[in-house]
Amino acid sequence: TFALFSSSLKSEEIVQNVDLFEFHSIELQQRATRLAKTLRCPQCQNQNLVESNAQAAKDLRLKVYTMVNEGHSDQEVKDYLVTRYGNIVLYKPP
Repeated sequence: TFALFSSSLKSEEIVQNVDLFEFHSIELQQRATRLAKTLRCPQCQNQNLVESNAQAAKDLRLKVYTMVNEGHSDQEVKDYLVTRYGNIVLYKPP
């Protein structure tokens, strides 16, 4: 079991957000983390999916995990999210 960890600084204290996902390998875990860092939380919009504690970000992290673990490419994951949320979900929209 590999974990996807994130933390953010709020009011001089560290708030940790730990989502435990079972990845097939450490490489997939690292890839999912890198990918989630390039995707914007559609609810808060000032944080990526790893930084955000919003429910929308948690749901999208789960979707990213699932798709990566199922063997989808980074582009397929991005395309899926853009179809549902628009280019705003990308930190670097086309």
